[in-house]
Formats: sequence, C-alpha cells, structure tokens
Amino acid sequence: MKNSHKKQNTSTKNSLPIKISKITLSFALTLLIFSATLTAFASPITEENVLKNINDQRIINNLKPLKIDQDLNRAATLKSKDMINRDYFDHYAFGLSPWVFIRNAGYDYDEAGENLAMDFVTSEGMVNAWMNSPKHRDNILNADYQDIGVGIVKGEFTQGESTHTTYMVTNMFGTRKTDISQIFTNVISRFTRFFGF
Repeated sequence: MKNSHKKQNTSTKNSLPIKISKITLSFALTLLIFSATLTAFASPITEENVLKNINDQRIINNLKPLKIDQDLNRAATLKSKDMINRDYFDHYAFGLSPWVFIRNAGYDYDEAGENLAMDFVTSEGMVNAWMNSPKHRDNILNADYQDIGVGIVKGEFTQGESTHTTYMVTNMFGTRKTDISQIFTNVISRFTRFFGF
C-alpha cells in the first residue's frame, strides 16, 4: 500500500506542473498571437506607410486620397534634412517658411500646408498624434488638398546638450495652381511691376 500511495502522490504532483505548463503554453501562444497582431498594425515610418495611413484617415472621412507629388516630396525631404542639419524643429526658422521650400522645389500652389513630426517609431503612432492635434488634423482632412510630399530623414538631432538618433518627418500638402490661376497671377504680377506697386 505504501508503494501505491507513493505512486498516487507522484502522479498528483506531476499533474500539477503539466496543467501549469498547458496554461503557460496557452498564455504564451495568446501573447504571441496578440503581439503579431499588434505588429501587423505597427508599420515603420516609410513614405508608403505614411501615405497609406493619411489616406486611410481621408477615406474614413469621405475625402479623396492624396497622391504623391515629386516636387512636394523634394520640398519635404529638403525641409527634414535642413531641420536635422541645423538642429531645429519648427515650421519657421532661419528666415525660412514652409512656402520657401515648396516654391524652391518648383511646386506652384494655390494652397499648401505642412505637418512635422520627430521621435516616432511607427507611422500609425505618428499619424494618430497628428489626428489628435486640431491644426495637423485640419491639414490631413483638408478637402482642397490634392497632393502630398513625404520627407523622412534619419539622423542625429541635438537639443541643448542632448543628442539622439531620430526620424525627422515633414509632410507637405498642396494643390497646384490651375492654368487660369497662373494666368491671373502673371497678369497681376505684370500689372504691379508696370505701375510700381
């Protein structure tokens, strides 16, 4: 009887770790699936991902998606590089406005806007932060905008005595002038030059 009692105790002792192992394994698998699901919704900061996330917000709000414009891309990239190289994070700095970068890139606009971001890890996190900021949200959901440029530059950013590696992101939004608008602008420009205004 002592031997059978020991066997019974042994099997009871062994069954508890087996049950815990099954629970632990089940919990670990659940965490793994949950992590994989979260990762599927956490995309790196790339031009394609930023554009997709912004256009998703526009589509949800019944707006036409924006299309990449190479001139705006160039303007946005130059702005991001300038901020990294000169260690600033601002729409206006060193006598430059966003409009200077846009015009210098050859984009003649009727309307334009700019969103800036840094220190984000995912495009979803960045776009969600913009959507929670009224002015940034207004740019993303501006029905008049047709084009977008996405400038992403990874580099060393120094603020005060602290330096860290970050992604500097500039989004330039715009709508090109129509032919009629350009003709009107040219007429006004010639008129003001002729009369010395």
